[in-house]
Amino acid sequence: MGVWPVMETTMEDLFRSYWWLIFPLFGLAMGGWHSFAQFRNQQKKLDIIKAYAMRGEQPPTALLESLGRSDAAEYGSGKPTNYWSLVGLFGVLTAGFAYMAYSTVVAGGDFAFGVVAMVMGAVTVWAAICALMQRRERQ
Repeated sequence: MGVWPVMETTMEDLFRSYWWLIFPLFGLAMGGWHSFAQFRNQQKKLDIIKAYAMRGEQPPTALLESLGRSDAAEYGSGKPTNYWSLVGLFGVLTAGFAYMAYSTVVAGGDFAFGVVAMVMGAVTVWAAICALMQRRERQ
């Protein structure tokens, strides 16, 4: 009978293998927190409406209308996005990753930074098109 080799896994090995799980777990936690905050907000609105009903008064129409709206419906209803700031941000990121790609390839490395630079460049072009096509509000 053979003896099975015992492989000890330390916490450090576990962290090295699965450190990236921190980001999706954080995203899930933030989504849950947002849902809970939305639920609390709706409950508070209903409590206010109940208080009006107990007094026999009509609640304000804005309060009743806010019950039918969700945050998703209000998304994008604010000020227009400043696409020029995105052009600047992603343009700088494109230049930085392009420089890193050039430096890495010259040193004999792979083209991973080049792929990232191309993606950032595509986002820069998209933001520039959106900035040029955006309608201006009359003042």
